[in-house]
Amino acid sequence: MQKLFEMKGYLTKYYAKYSKIVDKAIQFVLALLTFTFINQNVGFSEIIANPIMTIVLSLICMLLPRMMIVVLATIVATIQVVTVSVGMAIVFLILFVVLYAFYFRFAAGKSLILLLTPIAFMLRIPVVIPIVFGLVGSPICILPVTAGALIYYMIDYVRMNGSLFASVGEMDLLTQIGTYVQAIFANREMWCVIIAFAVCLLLVYSVRRLSVDYAWEIAIIAGTLGNINVMAYGYIVMDIQLSYVSLIVGSLVAILIALLLKFLVFSVDYTRTEYLQFEDDEYYYYVKAVPKAAVAIPEKTVKHIHERQKTGMIDAERVVELETMSKSNDDDSEIQRIIDEELKN
Repeated sequence: MQKLFEMKGYLTKYYAKYSKIVDKAIQFVLALLTFTFINQNVGFSEIIANPIMTIVLSLICMLLPRMMIVVLATIVATIQVVTVSVGMAIVFLILFVVLYAFYFRFAAGKSLILLLTPIAFMLRIPVVIPIVFGLVGSPICILPVTAGALIYYMIDYVRMNGSLFASVGEMDLLTQIGTYVQAIFANREMWCVIIAFAVCLLLVYSVRRLSVDYAWEIAIIAGTLGNINVMAYGYIVMDIQLSYVSLIVGSLVAILIALLLKFLVFSVDYTRTEYLQFEDDEYYYYVKAVPKAAVAIPEKTVKHIHERQKTGMIDAERVVELETMSKSNDDDSEIQRIIDEELKN
């Protein structure tokens, strides 16, 4: 465990030193995953779906504010959809505008959740989003999580039915719009997932704020079980096919990720918990103080070895030279005088 804390300390120190570079690298990866998700599901335009174009767009997003990833992703997705169906593209764009209106009104600054939710669906671990942002966020995060889930199912419907819309050339614009809107908002699976995510996030947020030991760990387990129960009940009631293996495996992976996040941002030592009580003229105060768990990072010191200084000693070469002089010179007192002077120096 000490090695883990030391590693955490090194990571924290490294991030503090190179935070700007790390943030930009993360932003590039996030943009790359976002455009990859769009191209894998609705990559009908070969030019935009080209890997080189994806990398170029990701590099552009790296230099811009994070919210611009959402804007560019919307533009790219709309262009991809319009190549299949103009009606679907119109609905797509209108729904994005409505979602952004709610986003800017109530959840501004949470574009990260909006981007990560479809990516989590793509990675088959969507429940990690409500668990993680229940730990580090607030109930308002339900809005971007819901918007992200809606975006995923909008794109997923285009992926599954885009070729059908493209093949039916005689379908007029209003019919396309009506069919797409009905398919999106009548998707029982989508509503079940949105409700399960909201319950999960609220459970995690409520439990992790309790003044009990291991509140974060309990919150992670409670949120995961809440999500599984709501999903299972909803799928049974709505008669929807559910892969329990995928649900359980995804939940276990989400738990591991949440525990890793907890270790990085909320490491405490409950064995050293202290309870304080004091008062003033109007209130009594009961305080529970839990110290953060940390270890000192060992500092590496480098010792520089300098050239040996003269400290009353004569080098071996000088000794040989003096001995030679003494053999060739009968006056030993002069030789002794030279030795005494060099020893003094």
